[in-house]
Amino acid sequence: MDLQIRTAVVTGAASGIGLALGARFARAGLGVLMTDIDEAVHRRASELAAQGARVTAVTADLTDPHAVDRLADTAFDRLGGIDVVCNNAGVLGPVGQPLWEVPLERMRQVFEANHWAHVLVARAFVPRLLERGRPAHLIHTASMSAFVVGAGSAAYAASKHADLAVARSLRADLRGTGIRVSVLCPGRVDTPMVQGLAAPRGAGGDTSVSAEDVAGLVWEALGSDRFYLFSNPDAPQRLRAQFDEVWRHVPLPSPSPEE
Repeated sequence: MDLQIRTAVVTGAASGIGLALGARFARAGLGVLMTDIDEAVHRRASELAAQGARVTAVTADLTDPHAVDRLADTAFDRLGGIDVVCNNAGVLGPVGQPLWEVPLERMRQVFEANHWAHVLVARAFVPRLLERGRPAHLIHTASMSAFVVGAGSAAYAASKHADLAVARSLRADLRGTGIRVSVLCPGRVDTPMVQGLAAPRGAGGDTSVSAEDVAGLVWEALGSDRFYLFSNPDAPQRLRAQFDEVWRHVPLPSPSPEE
């Protein structure tokens, strides 16, 4: 795909992977709109702008459909057109508690941020991108937790499974158009969200990467047809263990007498 990358929108851009994505794009000369519910996004954008970057910061609650629509209008008004949308905002939520002990309201909050906000952003931006008729790329941040699930991680893992399904559906919906879709599935990333956190039993990998490493992976994938973006070196063995477990439970046909 002949994607001319000039502008990008990054959600959840006040820290972690989102901030690294915004900085990577800005330093490459893109016009970038960084958004977050945290007011700190304005300080981060100002720091990048002081280095000569073309960055706009917008505070927005992405669980509010009206706020997301306003964000999309603002992005197209200020940048003139969008080439990349990184649907990255998310929260960790309660970790270490079994499902029956997690307050339902906490689970709902995790789904609002990790799943419904991504749905709203896609619904707001995709029609505008299609109307514009130029190539673009959507990056949805899911997680290795969309595949590997351990104890005490029901809220986060379930929301990431849902986001993986949304990304897969979007990819199918947009096949034949100029809009590519990728799903980012990082393992443990050294960000403020996970610092000091012990991974739930059965869910943690053996490696950690930096947010800048993840941003570099995304940058290299832009414009390509790569769907799954795995950032950590232990991803192959973690995925293999999961799919081996699935395959172990698949009923195989009995061999025919000729065999």
